[in-house]
Amino acid sequence: MKISIDILSGAGRKTSAAILVTYQSDLFSKPIRFLLDAGGALEANEDKGWIQPKDLDAIFISHDHQDHMGGLIDIDSDVPVFATLAVQKQLPTHLNLKTLPVSGTTSVCGINITTGSAGHSFGGVWLHLDIGDGVFYSGDFSLESTLYPFTFPPMASIALLDASYGLYDESLDQCKNELATYLNDDKHLLMPVPQTGRALEIACWLTSLGFEDWTLGDDCISPKDALSGPKEGIFTNMRSVLERIKKQPFNLSAKAILCGDPDGMGGEAKALLKQPERYLPIYTGHLPEHARQAVSKGDAHFIRWNVHPRRRDLKRLIDHLECHTCAPLFNDIKDLKEWQQALGPSITSNSYIEQNNDINKKTFCVRTSRAEHV
Repeated sequence: MKISIDILSGAGRKTSAAILVTYQSDLFSKPIRFLLDAGGALEANEDKGWIQPKDLDAIFISHDHQDHMGGLIDIDSDVPVFATLAVQKQLPTHLNLKTLPVSGTTSVCGINITTGSAGHSFGGVWLHLDIGDGVFYSGDFSLESTLYPFTFPPMASIALLDASYGLYDESLDQCKNELATYLNDDKHLLMPVPQTGRALEIACWLTSLGFEDWTLGDDCISPKDALSGPKEGIFTNMRSVLERIKKQPFNLSAKAILCGDPDGMGGEAKALLKQPERYLPIYTGHLPEHARQAVSKGDAHFIRWNVHPRRRDLKRLIDHLECHTCAPLFNDIKDLKEWQQALGPSITSNSYIEQNNDINKKTFCVRTSRAEHV
């Protein structure tokens, strides 16, 4: 039995996610090849950084954000693409779509794929592959969300974990306190947000503060959408808050405007950014080049809203999984020893992992040529 994992994109920096898993076993007549996520570029005019591998048996999409599903536009229509129903609504229409549960187990090519809520976005999941001693892919995840639960997964020998924030360790409560100071600003606050991610969560938070002068863009997941989705995808105690705000219409005169997209390059946000005399942009996630320039000039502000794991969250999940090998994704590991000291000896910076259980030996290799493995 042999497992090889090739991180085609997602190792070394915040970029598109695309991970090829190849499983060889005497139980199958040929190697099984799965692609975990099919991300698109985060920056305008940037290549997504990977090409479709040959002979794919299936593609699994963790959630519907650009850097995890944007590359599907280039995928052959005959390859089965698995995603939850909520995520499928945001995907290209030419695909051969198959349904994943938010929480449950699905057999694909004779392999059990277990999914659970990842705490990052509406309908977003992690993936556990029942091969070898288990392969776990977190997608983007958070343990701090008050709207989207995180379901702890089965143990796994190999873990591929979202580490977008590196070893940053500030809490979401600290971020909220800082963001709340801007509610008294003279200008209206324009907050470009992921339409299916933190948009609705921030709206619920503002409501919990007793701050009602906010509005949620029509391009965002609505409270009604969330209430009609799978029960395991939303914290039960938030359903009453969602019921309370579900009839609140979009209002451009509101003090705080939450609308997509998160980069301010599309959706409602793109048009409103053209009115700097009226709106103060506040970014809470990844900053594309135009947003970085605006923040550096003082024309916009950056206040992080945690939707990725902190250092302590990574450590908690690694300990839970009892993994032997952990590849942190979407971050540049400049000092491997520092990461291992913080998170444990399982941390590797390699982008190619190979495990052969027939000889009870795990071998780790650094890819020298993508073509060798794709």
